[in-house]
Amino acid sequence: MVFPGLLFLLLINIGSAQENNADNAKDPLDSFMWDLYRNRFLSDAPVHFDSRVRITAPEFAEDSGQVPVEIDASHLNDQFDKMLLWVELNPIPMVFEYSPGTHGLAKVGLNIRLEQGSPVRVAVLSQGAWYVGSTFIDGAGGGCSTPGIANSGKNWSKDFGQVRARRFPADNGSRLRFLIMHPMESGLLPSEIPFYIEELTINSGGESVADMKWHASISENPVLTIEMKGDKGTTYKLRARDNNANVLESEI
Repeated sequence: MVFPGLLFLLLINIGSAQENNADNAKDPLDSFMWDLYRNRFLSDAPVHFDSRVRITAPEFAEDSGQVPVEIDASHLNDQFDKMLLWVELNPIPMVFEYSPGTHGLAKVGLNIRLEQGSPVRVAVLSQGAWYVGSTFIDGAGGGCSTPGIANSGKNWSKDFGQVRARRFPADNGSRLRFLIMHPMESGLLPSEIPFYIEELTINSGGESVADMKWHASISENPVLTIEMKGDKGTTYKLRARDNNANVLESEI
């Protein structure tokens, strides 16, 4: 027998759970592009908007060609299968696809291009479901379709292909930072052809321990910050390849 008061409380709890599930699936930015990119990038897997997937970025991008974005999904789960970052209103929306392998942790930073004010999404695949973090970055625009500020006076014959690397201690391993001298041209300007890094691998002990696929929404001279499980005694080697088969390498 169920008492009336108990039944009332049970109905409230069921209603609250249903409401929470509905809120969990509702786009917090209410973007008209969300459904398009959900279907394109996330397929049929369950999707949850989750505040534990955090994006740190400026509210307004003064230089739309160089917008720093930091992702921290470590409060969700460092044991994840894939991470995606995209900018909904960019002409090339996908920024990167990250497979953490055996060493990658859920903390990544990169400078990106912003064509106009846009929702920015990061999706983390863990245990068969996508967990999504969102933010909105406003800006003067043109980051994808106009020459970047950094491009003025650049001597590519001297600087192209240089990689500068630094290492910092982190809570669960090491934070690696790489500055890669590359124009990262999208091909959207009439005077240029696509010329950008499209594959980046981090190796340790002769084996790949994490890898990324890059797209042309990443800024010129990209600065990648990425956390790895290995401590200061672990040697890492970065290997990047662009779409013209140039290989750029650095060891740290």
